[in-house]
Amino acid sequence: MARRLVVLYHDDFREHSPGSVKHPEDPGRLDIALKSVADVISYAPGRRVAVRVAPRGDLNVFNKVHDQAYVERVKAILRSRKFEWLDKDTYVSRGTIKALSRLAGASQKAVILALRGVNSFILGRPPSHHAGRSGRAMRAPSMGFCLLNATALIAGVLAAHGRVAVVDFDVHHGNGTQEIFYSNPHILHVDIHVDPAVSYPGTGYPGDVGEGEGAGTKVNIVTPHMAGDDIYGDVLELVEAILSSWKPDYIVVSAGFDAYRGDNEMVLMNVGTRFYYNIGRLLASNARAVVSVLEGGYSIGLDRAFKAYIAGILGLRTWPWDPPSHSGNTAWRTYKAYKRLVVASILKHGRISLPKEIAREAEALKPKVRRYRRRKRRYRRYIF
Repeated sequence: MARRLVVLYHDDFREHSPGSVKHPEDPGRLDIALKSVADVISYAPGRRVAVRVAPRGDLNVFNKVHDQAYVERVKAILRSRKFEWLDKDTYVSRGTIKALSRLAGASQKAVILALRGVNSFILGRPPSHHAGRSGRAMRAPSMGFCLLNATALIAGVLAAHGRVAVVDFDVHHGNGTQEIFYSNPHILHVDIHVDPAVSYPGTGYPGDVGEGEGAGTKVNIVTPHMAGDDIYGDVLELVEAILSSWKPDYIVVSAGFDAYRGDNEMVLMNVGTRFYYNIGRLLASNARAVVSVLEGGYSIGLDRAFKAYIAGILGLRTWPWDPPSHSGNTAWRTYKAYKRLVVASILKHGRISLPKEIAREAEALKPKVRRYRRRKRRYRRYIF
């Protein structure tokens, strides 16, 4: 059966605006994204993509995933209807209350569609995945452009109706979403992101697996700078194995397109369209319905990568591919070292089963130990 996708959008999402201040998270992102949707509509046969109005909603619905005091504080700031910096990265403007109202309504509509087995994509702003229970999450230095977490809201509501997995492939770690569900054993959170040792928000190491009853349900897959299609292809195999074990009914996606080559000047990556097509196809084939929420992606990623992702969700058989990109030896060494830790963490907690070949590969990636003498004492040096 042909897959379909409903894109939820409203011009009110443009009302969240930095005005004359230069900022990467601005309404112009939506111009690129909407053109991409139109391109896919013209390419996909049989009216398989539909753009629908994102309805208004009440911001109090976010009390399900945020502290009520935090939601009230955000509402109080929004009522002032003036431009204000909440931290060095995150702003509110006169129209932010309109945008967030549409984000609340779109989240509720996406849940209804998912329960009907319909895939959806919320083409909205501001983004979500860095917003934790009370704003800044897991000791991050800022809120990373995010105010309220639609991804977490949708996942939390759907969890009452079946097994849920959150998959986040934004180039940055979804620290807000992870914090909200850190002790929740019913929601799997798989996050693919660049090395937190060298990038915002500095969270999302393989050892961050959840706590209490939620231990073992949070998976952080770390990629190095300048990772290409070959490394991200290996990542996809691991994600597929994890989802096959978890068997989700619904997948909620923090869909960021800033790992695409040339999209983000601050994080240099080398990922092409193949990854985005393949992960879209993988997610759609592993759940009754997929709900995607726009996170990062600021230029060419919203053109090339976004279109490829939609094509994958729809299961289109052909697509204009980028030439495959390859990672250097240093990037591979870093990735393999992190992958070993990821697999070890999964196996330790036993909440997710992995194929024997992946477990054996991780075992083979253990660092070699060289012993040497210095001042009559024995040391160990680990070489990856």
